[in-house]
Amino acid sequence: MSLSAPALTHPLDVTITALTDKGDGIGELDGRTLYVSGALPGERVQVRLHGIKPKYAQGELLAVLQPSPDRVDNFCPHTECGGCQIGILDYAAQLRLKRQLVVDNLTAKGVLAGETAVEVAECLGMSEPFAYRNKALYAVRPSPEGAELGFFRKQSHQLVVCDDCGIQPALTAELVAEVRAWLREFAIDAYDEEHHSGLVRYLMLRDGRVSGEWMLVLVTLGEELPHQEALLARLARFPQLTSVVQNINPERGNRILGFDNRTLSGEPVIRDQLAGLDFVLSPLSFYQINPEQTQVLYREALRLAELSGQETVFDIYCGIGTISLFLARQAATVVGVELVSEAIDDARANAERNGLTNTEFHVGKAEVVVPELYAQGYRADVVVVDPPRKGCERVVLETILQMAPRTLVYVSCDPTSLARDLAYLLAHGYRLDAVQPVDMFPHTLHVETVVRLRRI
Repeated sequence: MSLSAPALTHPLDVTITALTDKGDGIGELDGRTLYVSGALPGERVQVRLHGIKPKYAQGELLAVLQPSPDRVDNFCPHTECGGCQIGILDYAAQLRLKRQLVVDNLTAKGVLAGETAVEVAECLGMSEPFAYRNKALYAVRPSPEGAELGFFRKQSHQLVVCDDCGIQPALTAELVAEVRAWLREFAIDAYDEEHHSGLVRYLMLRDGRVSGEWMLVLVTLGEELPHQEALLARLARFPQLTSVVQNINPERGNRILGFDNRTLSGEPVIRDQLAGLDFVLSPLSFYQINPEQTQVLYREALRLAELSGQETVFDIYCGIGTISLFLARQAATVVGVELVSEAIDDARANAERNGLTNTEFHVGKAEVVVPELYAQGYRADVVVVDPPRKGCERVVLETILQMAPRTLVYVSCDPTSLARDLAYLLAHGYRLDAVQPVDMFPHTLHVETVVRLRRI
C-alpha cells in the first residue's frame, strides 16, 4: 500500500501499542509497522514520517496528544544518547514492564504453560534508581574544538556529550572534564575510527562503592602517551583516584580494551566489597556495574540454590568468581568455569583473599571444559549458570543433563535466550520451580532473571 503524498509531509496521529526491545514505541499505519522513539504504549502521538520502507516506517515524535498515565519527565536532558531507553516511564511502571518482558518470553516458548505453571515474581527494584553505575566508558573522538568525550548516539557512532549522566556518580563528570581539558591543552589527538589513527580511544572509570577507591583508564592506540605528567598533576587533586592506568589497544574494531596495561599512578587495581567479600578489580575484570542490585541478584541465586553445606556446586561462566564465593560460604565445594584466563586469575586470587579454600577454577570454553570435567568424574549436586546474552551452548546443557544435579539455578541477562534454554531443559527431565526478575539497569529495557529448576 502506498502512502499519500500529504502523509509524507503532514503530521499524523498514531496510537502506540507496545515497545521494541530498544525502547521505541510501536504503532501501525497503512499496514506498516511504525516505530516512534520517545512514545509509550497506550499513547496517542503526533508524528512525521521518515525512513519509509515497504513494511515499516520511522516516525519523528512531534507531540504527545494523549499521554500514558505512567509518563514522567525524563530525568536526563541527553535523550539522544539512547542509553536510558525508558527514562520517560515511571519507575514502578518500569518494573512492571520488565516482569512482563520475562512473562512474554517464557510464555512464547511454552515455559509457563500447563498445570504446573509458575508465577513470575515481581521485579526487584531499587529505592533510589540513580547514580548506580560503578563503571563509565566514554569514547574519545575528534571535534572542531579538539578531542571530545561522550557516549555514542543510539544506533550510530556519532558522539553525544553527556558529562552529567544521571546514572553515574557525580565524580564522573569532574574526571571527564579534567581529561578533556588535558587533551585540548596539549592538542592530543583523539582516535579516528575511519582512518584508525590518533592516540586516545576511550576513557574508562570504575569505582569501588565500599572502598571508595576509583580507577581511571586511558585506552590508547599505541604505547606513546605524551604529557602524562601534566595529566597526573591535574588528577592529583582527587584523593579517591587510587589507580591511573594506560591500556593499549592497537587493533581495529569495536573491542574497547587491549591486553597491555601500564600503571601510571597508584596501584594497578582497586578494591571493593560485596556482602562482606573482598574483590580486587583490574581494568580487564568483569564486575557487575550495579553493586547494590548485584547483592540482591546473588542473594536470590544463593537462596534458590538451598545449600546445606554438603553440596558440590558448579558455577559455569563464573567470571572473576563473584557468585562462586557467595556459594562457597555455604557449600562443600565450588567448581568454577570461565573462558577468560585473566578472570580465572582474579577468581583464584579473590578466593584466596577471602580465605575460601573450597573452590577450584578452570579456564576454557564452557562447552569444552564442562564435558571434560564430567568425563573425569566430576559431578554436581547444584549447578549455577550465568551465561552471556546468547545463553548456554547446547553441549553445556546436555552435559548438565548428564550430571543430573538436583537443582539448577539459571541467572540470565536476556529473557529470549533464557526462554529457549528453559524450554530445552523442561523437555529433558526438569521442572520450573521459581522465576525472580531483578532490575540491575534502571531506565533501560535490560532485566536480569534468576530461575530455579528441579530434577523430576
